Amino acid sequence: METFTAEEIRDLLISILALTVIFSWKAFPDYGLDLNLLPTSAIIIIVAFFLHEMAHKFTAKRLGLIAHYQMWPQALLFGMVLMIFGIKFAAPGAVVISAYRFARYPMRMRNIQLSEQGIVSMMGPMTNILVAIIGTLFTGPFFKTLVFINAWLALINMLPIPPLDGSKILLWKFWIWGFMFFLSLILIFLTIV
Repeated sequence: METFTAEEIRDLLISILALTVIFSWKAFPDYGLDLNLLPTSAIIIIVAFFLHEMAHKFTAKRLGLIAHYQMWPQALLFGMVLMIFGIKFAAPGAVVISAYRFARYPMRMRNIQLSEQGIVSMMGPMTNILVAIIGTLFTGPFFKTLVFINAWLALINMLPIPPLDGSKILLWKFWIWGFMFFLSLILIFLTIV
């Protein structure tokens, strides 16, 4: 199992806390933190975020690369501000892919192929999509929330905005990006109807 650095653990914990608040926030006119939804959101986000990041790490390792999570403070703040208006912008960070690990010696360097970057980037949102699809097989408010949060995380990650996963996948293969983007939209739609 790929390990997390101390900075990565800090960034993940802050991001998980922020996403839990974002997904538990009630919009106007109720306005405020929904304490009934808070535990459900926390459990789902911890699992969804962990699986998403482990998918990146595992795939990168299989390709001889390194992947680590890096918080994006500006997007985190943006998400917290939008939350007040009932918009759930869930992009607190992004995966950074590199071909080497900093060490005293030897430092192995090589160019990352576009296909490698696309595959590593694809695996995080694809994991969220698969969890959402599995969630549609069950009924009840927990599973509806599970589907929504995982599909929403996948959709936001598929936005073609650097450093999000979607920007790397779009450069690699447009059709894969389009398929994942629209699959995320369909899954979100299923939670609304």
